[in-house]
Amino acid sequence: MLPCAASSMQPGGPQVPTGPQIVGMTQQPPGTTLVLQEAVSLTPAPSNLQMARPSKPWRMYGRIVGLVILLFMFETFFFYGWAFAMYGDAASGAISFICAIPWLLWVVGIRKPRAVLLERAVPDTNGTQLHVITTQSGSLQTPMPTRFDRHLIRDDSVLDVPSTIASWVVFTLTIVISIGLWAAIIVGSEIAMMLAFFALIPVIVVGFSIPVMAWWSHSTNRIGLPTRRRDAETWLMAGIFSTIPALFINSIFFPEIVLLFAPDISAEQMENLGAVISAPVGEEICKGLAILYFASKIKSPKHGFQIGFTVGLGFAILENLMYVLGTAGSPMTIFIRGIGSIPGHAVWTGLTGGAIGWTMMNKRANDLHIAARAGIQIKPPESEPVQWKLVDNKTGALIETAGQEMQSGVAVTPSGIEIWKPTESIIQKDPVLKIPLPKNIFFALILAMVGHASWNGTFTVFAIYAENTGMALMVEVILSIFIMAAMVLGVLVIGSGLLHSVRSAPDGSQVDDYQSELASITAGNQS
Repeated sequence: MLPCAASSMQPGGPQVPTGPQIVGMTQQPPGTTLVLQEAVSLTPAPSNLQMARPSKPWRMYGRIVGLVILLFMFETFFFYGWAFAMYGDAASGAISFICAIPWLLWVVGIRKPRAVLLERAVPDTNGTQLHVITTQSGSLQTPMPTRFDRHLIRDDSVLDVPSTIASWVVFTLTIVISIGLWAAIIVGSEIAMMLAFFALIPVIVVGFSIPVMAWWSHSTNRIGLPTRRRDAETWLMAGIFSTIPALFINSIFFPEIVLLFAPDISAEQMENLGAVISAPVGEEICKGLAILYFASKIKSPKHGFQIGFTVGLGFAILENLMYVLGTAGSPMTIFIRGIGSIPGHAVWTGLTGGAIGWTMMNKRANDLHIAARAGIQIKPPESEPVQWKLVDNKTGALIETAGQEMQSGVAVTPSGIEIWKPTESIIQKDPVLKIPLPKNIFFALILAMVGHASWNGTFTVFAIYAENTGMALMVEVILSIFIMAAMVLGVLVIGSGLLHSVRSAPDGSQVDDYQSELASITAGNQS
């Protein structure tokens, strides 16, 4: 690549050797005029184009953490703005709304769609050897005639999050550090306490977010669908935004309804009812509505479960921030929510998403059948114009991602050396437990509510029983740990059984094949 501009001779000037050449400003022959070549026009990218991006999973993690914190600030001001307004304090409500706007604008700026300008030289006997490169403000000289193409491509790179193992290692270290810091706070000096409190800030940030990355990575690999980063990020944010109506339901609407029928109810009783009734019903409905927002794009039960699982993770990550922040990075809170509450939210919402996926897939197939019988010309299914891949920063080898198979066992290093890596066949055993996905949306939503209520209700009922019976503190702690372990194990077993079922569920390709077949049959029909 050269920093000078491409040139050509004006008619009537002295004769010089034909063919494109690089002419520096100080080497310009007398009597000639330097003319800049115009850049070639943008053209659509070919259908078989493959793009690669260096894998930077921790950058994606930092981006998600930043978005969650910004949305937390926005939702806090937004919620209190409505709360103040509903209870007659219009001035405070207006101030809260004004304070919420900058945080939302910041999120919009970060989420702004990105495009990639691709400039490439393709061997062509009718081409030239010198081309203008607009991205580098220079020129490209090739040793053979080439055609220069310019494509503006939307950044649809694949989801790239930290691996499951790496995330769990960081999660474990975070808990260990949290235990040490809390020990310093309890038994340390005043200076040690102050230092420990400051050190808890990164513990809180990592503690509320890293388990979500672990479950996100695990589910993406187990489900096996190729996932674009911007899509996955959108699903996650939909789950985060679904916490707004859930906050109103849990904090305002449900308490007001209860007070109409039981005006003398205590705060503790109200909290218990909210945990067992309001949270499961209201939160699952809000998350279900978030999934419905993407209904037109859901192609299959596998795809629907993936969206539902991610929406649940989005809801859980913001809720987790509230709990971990509220307990100042308590190691017990980080642990229990990381291995129990977060996958619980994701699994219950995944049930709803899977049922929506079944419904949308069947509807699509039925609509195609009806349209074909009516004599309407069916169009072939749309395909992605560009396929994105990830490459290792150090070796340059392609990284196999969910839903993408390696084309061969050959990887090319940055130095151009080919390395052969034999691929091993994976032997999959039959799962011990395989829980089928529900196909009815209403039934799936009820199951999600029951599962959510069982988690909250078990702890609530035990706490009430322990208090009413005067249970000894040591016995209560031991039983609490036992119940907690049983509930966490139950969620993990159910989640594993569902993921086994999801992996073998339809992915929508069958309907795509059916649409392609109908397209060829109805090719001569008039729409």
